[in-house]
Amino acid sequence: MNVGIQETDHFEGVYPVIRLFDNGKNRLFIFVNQEIHRRLLHLLGNRANNYRWIIQGENEPTWRFCRKIRSTILDHKIGLLYLNTVSKHHIWYALFLPFDKIPQSVLTVHDVNCLFKEQPGPSPRSWIKYLGKKLLAARVKAFNTVSETVQPYLLSMVKKPQQVFTVPGAFFDPEFIKTTQATLLHIVVPGSIDPKRRDYYQVFQLLDQLAELPVKITLLGGGKGDYAANIWRQCRSAQSGKLAWFEKDIVDQPEFDAIMNAAHFVWVPSVVETNICGSIPETYGITKSSGNIFDIIKHAKPFFFPGNLQVPEILKASGISYRAINDIARAASYYAANPAAYAEISKAAENASQHFTIENLRLIHSPLFD
Repeated sequence: MNVGIQETDHFEGVYPVIRLFDNGKNRLFIFVNQEIHRRLLHLLGNRANNYRWIIQGENEPTWRFCRKIRSTILDHKIGLLYLNTVSKHHIWYALFLPFDKIPQSVLTVHDVNCLFKEQPGPSPRSWIKYLGKKLLAARVKAFNTVSETVQPYLLSMVKKPQQVFTVPGAFFDPEFIKTTQATLLHIVVPGSIDPKRRDYYQVFQLLDQLAELPVKITLLGGGKGDYAANIWRQCRSAQSGKLAWFEKDIVDQPEFDAIMNAAHFVWVPSVVETNICGSIPETYGITKSSGNIFDIIKHAKPFFFPGNLQVPEILKASGISYRAINDIARAASYYAANPAAYAEISKAAENASQHFTIENLRLIHSPLFD
């Protein structure tokens, strides 16, 4: 079957989709912009030569890019169109793409309320945005959420007979994991430094409580704007050899993966109740999924997470929930002093990630990938 896969924002999120559909039976057409294309070439290596790439030009407007997608769909009789991220200009996707000519179409929903609870304002632009989301949601035949904890809420929003899949944002490859853990217990906070996603001020609270313990913390993500600059200033002011960070827009993937593989724990300091899309409220784990969950799956790491954050049931055996920062400090102290206990929870993390291999995901979602 000819499969079309679109992505213009999250290279790390579309990579597993490409690998899942690349089963030896499908011919893949990848619709991306130049930045996503560049990053995917690195991740895919020689596999990239197996696909047909349709790339949006640097200054090419979305409507023209959508016309290129339309032509590809019609010329090559695309049997399944997978829109992995449509974060803007929904109206062009809705109007230009020939959904009536495609047997199956799937739209991944990252923020459920952002898509379904948009309200128009007084400006024509706000009405176009509102109508674009409504029309695109009505035209696709199915939706996907990358987290099973979000599926119930998304199901409550869609119209029958539209399906809802739960293809996760990462897969686990045992051969990819090459762990070389440091002497200090290493806690990593992955992801961009963004006040709407993670509370980085908690990091400094934990750092104070860990001052006498053999524990290291790494902020594994770049950032932009005043919030990131302020966090970096506090990192420098802390003058702690137990804190590492990156003052750049983005951490390159090889370095990111190497640090994740060497870590002992992932920490998810989520701002559970947040507003990502303007003033529209979202709740991590219910209406929106956390990308940190997929870092945990991909790298098979035990993790700390807020007690009010919904996480997949299968991961809970290797997850430690907390209600206060000193809960993390106590757990870190315990595992730093008990290597056997850490080995046990690390094994639980690997066992959980085994459910997310490519083979298992294709089997679980066989109606989609077959």
